[in-house]
Amino acid sequence: MSRDIGNTTTSRRGFLRSLAVMGGTAAVVASASADIAEPAARAAPAEGKPTGYRVTPHVAKYYDKARI
Repeated sequence: MSRDIGNTTTSRRGFLRSLAVMGGTAAVVASASADIAEPAARAAPAEGKPTGYRVTPHVAKYYDKARI
C-alpha cells in the first residue's frame, strides 16, 4: 500500500493556485461594484434640532463625579 505523493502535491498546488485566482477575482468584482454603486443620500437634519455633542443632565452628573 504505497501512496502516490506526486499526485497529492500537484493537486495541492492546483488547489492553492485556484484559491489565489478566486481571491483575485473576488477583489476585482468587489472593487468594480463599489465604483458602480451610488452613495446613499443622507437625511437632512430637522430645523431647530441641535446636532452634535450636548451636555445632558446625566453627562453633567458624570463630570461632577469624575472631578477630583
